[in-house]
Parts: sequence; structure tokens; C-alpha cells
Amino acid sequence: MSGEPAKEEAPRAPSLPHRAARALSRLGGALSAVLILVVLVATAVSVFNRYVLGRPVMGIDEATGFLVVAIVMLGAAEALRRGDHIRIDILFAHAGPRTRWWLELWSLAAVISFSTLLLVASWHTVVFSRTFGAYSTGYLSIPMWIPQSTMIVGAILLIIAALAALLDLIAERGN
Repeated sequence: MSGEPAKEEAPRAPSLPHRAARALSRLGGALSAVLILVVLVATAVSVFNRYVLGRPVMGIDEATGFLVVAIVMLGAAEALRRGDHIRIDILFAHAGPRTRWWLELWSLAAVISFSTLLLVASWHTVVFSRTFGAYSTGYLSIPMWIPQSTMIVGAILLIIAALAALLDLIAERGN
């Protein structure tokens, strides 16, 4: 052994798919954050009009309900990317590195599977709503395929984020 310090391997630059997945996840998260502000303002206006002016704004509750679905669907991929998603951490905390790797692999595969099923179901729902001409039953009376489409976008974003994490996990294991 020489007296030279051990050379550490330089961190790999993120791959193009990883950078694309990160950018899309961040975009979804940013849109989700903006929609939270929209819901906040819409709710404040609704409360002010109802209780101060005595004239409620019709359709705000319906719109905010649709927006909450969009908030969750658009923000899920960013939550997964950042590690803010919900999982059973007690298993991870008590597992060794090898078991933890397999648990992470299994959880990402489960996210991909669930998101794929959600994508297929959402696609069929949107197609049915468009074909049937379904409209919301509230004051807005908007075509249902519009708010339902956020489920398709969210499922796609979640699949992309989970695939990127899965590829990173596999690449990390190879090093």
C-alpha cells in the first residue's frame, strides 16, 4: 500500500432519460404547486362572496374538487422522485443493504405496475366520457374527459419517474 489517499470515483453525470424524467417530474410538481394556489384563491373568493357579500360563486366547489385531483396526479411523480412518497419505512429501517435494495426494487416495480393499471383505466374512462358525451352534474357542466385527463397525465409522469428511479437503482447496484 502506498501513502496515497484512495481515489474516490467521481459521481456519474445523470443520463438523458434521468434528466428528462427529473424535468418532467419537476414540471408536474410546479404545476401542482400553482394549482394549490389557484384552489386557495378560489376558495378565499368563494368564502368572501358567500359570507361577506351574501352572493356565493356557483361552481367553485366543483372546480376545486377537480383541481384537487389534478394537484395529486401532477404532484405524485415529484413526490416519488424526492422520496416523499408513502411506504412502510419500518421495513427499510431494519433491513440490511441487500434486502433494502430488493425492497426498493419491489416498491418501484409496484409503482410502475399500479401506475400502468391507472393509465389504462384512466384512458378507458376518458375515451368513454368523450364518446358518451358525459358532462359534470354541477354548475360548471363541463365535459368530464377534461378533468379526467389529469389522471392520464399523472399516471404517465409517475411511470416515467419510477422507471428513472428503477434504472438508477439497477445502475447503482452494478457499480
